[in-house]
Amino acid sequence: YQVVGRLDEAIDLHTRTLADRERVLGPDHPDTLSSRNNLAHAYQVVGRLDEAIDLHTRTLAECERVLGPDHPGTRISRDNLARAYRAVGRTDEAGALLDDQ
Repeated sequence: YQVVGRLDEAIDLHTRTLADRERVLGPDHPDTLSSRNNLAHAYQVVGRLDEAIDLHTRTLAECERVLGPDHPGTRISRDNLARAYRAVGRTDEAGALLDDQ
């Protein structure tokens, strides 16, 4: 949906997928973390940047805790949060995240 510009439907699908994965797999499962990251990214694409940053921040913290700081999923989450920070002009915070890699 997101690729073809059906953004509201994409967010709805990401929201339902996240809820299902949390229920079936639990909140700490890598697939659940990936779904959380996907929803945050969808928020970012539609300009819901405060929600995106909040969800990216929580997702990154969970990825670091569950997967470790150097896991590819954690790196993706960190990069996505940095991109969201840049989108709202928080370049120092974005740079600090990327410097940690």
